[in-house]
Amino acid sequence: MKSQITSSTRSSWTELAPSTATGQPTYGQLVDLVERYFAALDDGDLDAVLEHYADDAVFTVQSAHSPHHGRDTGIRSMYEEFIGSFRKIRHIHFRHVVDVENCRIASQFRAEMTDHEGNDVVLTSCNFFYVRDGKFERVYVYMSDGINVLK
Repeated sequence: MKSQITSSTRSSWTELAPSTATGQPTYGQLVDLVERYFAALDDGDLDAVLEHYADDAVFTVQSAHSPHHGRDTGIRSMYEEFIGSFRKIRHIHFRHVVDVENCRIASQFRAEMTDHEGNDVVLTSCNFFYVRDGKFERVYVYMSDGINVLK
């Protein structure tokens, strides 16, 4: 298994990087996929967020034992509530560990959010992404301090 670690605010990788000979996404493509997803989430662009998921995806907040099934049902509903709960969302200080051979990426980052009353929530989180055909098939989320902002 080949893994690499990178740390950044946002990646300088682009989706124009060539695929491997097997057709699997490259290291750069996997990092770019995850960081484009977070950029869409920070922009509050629900449709762009959901474009990153397979139809039958499962998103689990593992630290809260909270699974969400299906891109257009459970996952959409969770993101609608999350995006609607905050006037500002920002994900920064990424550290990625990429498993190119198995199309997986683990991303640790800092999440900073401000709700509509001006209250700040700051968390450290680690997400594990399982990718199939360029889309998230499964996502597992672990958040610090036992706080679940993804209900």
